[in-house]
Amino acid sequence: MHEQDYKKYFEILELKPDTTFSEVKEAYSHLKKLYSSNSFIFAPIEGTLGKEKRKKILEQIETAYAILSDYYLSEKKEKTQTIKTTVSNEHVPEFDIYDGNALRLTREVLGINLEEVAFFSKISLKYLKNIETERFDLLPPKAYVRIFVRKYAEYLSLDIKKVTDDYMKKYENKNKNEF
Repeated sequence: MHEQDYKKYFEILELKPDTTFSEVKEAYSHLKKLYSSNSFIFAPIEGTLGKEKRKKILEQIETAYAILSDYYLSEKKEKTQTIKTTVSNEHVPEFDIYDGNALRLTREVLGINLEEVAFFSKISLKYLKNIETERFDLLPPKAYVRIFVRKYAEYLSLDIKKVTDDYMKKYENKNKNEF
């Protein structure tokens, strides 16, 4: 799809095409709440709109949000890859061992906030924070941690195997020392 093809989806959410993704999320949330509830704002037109029309509007809102989410995801991946290739090696840190701090520093140098990683990777923000701060006691079981670290490394366009192996060694060593 070309950028112009997304225009109608921005219009459904009552937005301009140059809005940020957080504005898209906010508009989606507002419109979904407005059309799916019996709010006092919606009450005056309740009788004229009808349930079927309201259902169709909600479907359009859902579709617009899903398509725009994909659009922002692909755009973010492209931007991240562009940033990584245009920033010189002296600005993007390289680590012998990838731990939580290395992931945080890499993310910050790339100009990516943790909320974006959480949204696009579908990993809870609290788990990402605990991965970065190495709060192993607050992380889920090992299998989930491995998946989360892999997804995080992939989002940052890092060597997935190296990052996952390094992080999991530290995770496992920390858990061995607690017993």
